[in-house]
Amino acid sequence: MAAYKVTLAILLTCAAATAQAGALSAGQLVERVLARNPGIDTLRAAADAAKARVESAGALDDPVVSYAAAPNTAGGPNQGLNQNIQISQKIPWPGTLNLSTRMASADAESARRLVADLRLKLAARARAEYAQWYYVHRALAINAETEKLVAHLQDVATAAYASGQSPQQDVLQAQVESTRLRNQHFELGRRQRTVQADIDAMQNLEPTMPVPVPDGLPKAMALPAYATLREAALAHNPGLQSLASRVTASEDRVDLAHKHDYPQFNVMAGYNSFLDMPDKRFALGVAVNLPFGANHRGELGEAHARLQESEARLADARSRLLGDVEQAYATAGQARETIGLYEQKLLPLAKLNLQAAEADYGSGPGDFLQVITAERQYPSAELELARARADFFTQLAALDYRTGGAIWRSPVSATSRETTP
Repeated sequence: MAAYKVTLAILLTCAAATAQAGALSAGQLVERVLARNPGIDTLRAAADAAKARVESAGALDDPVVSYAAAPNTAGGPNQGLNQNIQISQKIPWPGTLNLSTRMASADAESARRLVADLRLKLAARARAEYAQWYYVHRALAINAETEKLVAHLQDVATAAYASGQSPQQDVLQAQVESTRLRNQHFELGRRQRTVQADIDAMQNLEPTMPVPVPDGLPKAMALPAYATLREAALAHNPGLQSLASRVTASEDRVDLAHKHDYPQFNVMAGYNSFLDMPDKRFALGVAVNLPFGANHRGELGEAHARLQESEARLADARSRLLGDVEQAYATAGQARETIGLYEQKLLPLAKLNLQAAEADYGSGPGDFLQVITAERQYPSAELELARARADFFTQLAALDYRTGGAIWRSPVSATSRETTP
């Protein structure tokens, strides 16, 4: 009977996300986050400060000038004011200043890499939030269209009950399903506000600022070979590079501590008119410290301990990085397989199942509960497909961060605001 045939046209209107005017793309969100997030400016200022210390690290200490005078001799007979003027300059052991410069340069490089690491991390987080933004909009659209379908089914069941062709239970089942969908709508609305607040926070905006609707997610791409991503992570991850620079700085600190075991020189020149003989008044001299004692042993011990700490941090970060790459790669692969399975098999089957349930119910012997069950299965499959797409994009973003930008092939500059991963 035609009156009982409920088509899939309502559900199919949300079968695919389409671009909307003024919609927000993932790339646009990344650009906005990198331009507005204050954390980048904080780390960039720290990197600039570390870079500025490089110049002073290799410079000699300021020379010291001293002056003394005997005021009672001013205007005295046979002599003028007696004065003593000296200038001195500390000169460290050869190679010390070069090591100090190298150590400061390694520290500056480590700070610079941290800026790049934060930029990549924020880009990955922005893409992950965008995936959630896409998912919640997709879920709301599916929920709204499903509510329309259930409302139509309820009208059909009500008419059938009124004509004595179906029991009242069919109407009640439709009402229960409608109430369940309404509650789902409320939950999705709360989740939408939460994601919006997160996106605003990354842009340093008020949490109530509106965010444009998502422009959809790209189709599932083929993943690069795992070995390629693993190699890229070890070679290009800026966090790992930052720790490697810290190890270099720690090695230079150990060498510098050894240099402090050697004496430093203090070269002096002066004129002292207090002396009676003119030949004795001008003098040149040099002072040498005698480096011994617990202070030098403590400095060397601390430097070795710092080096061990840096090496341990690097080894731990390397191990965790490889584990994260493996996990993200496996999760992304599973999500990609899920997308293919749902698109090629599950969604078509769910569609046929709903059509069959509707046909059975419309012809008389069908069970309305089967129609409701089939009605749940189709949007549920669409929702799970949207979830898989969001998960795949999120894992791609995680892989891009951990591999130093190997997925989207756009290097992240540590200093430029315009360069976007």
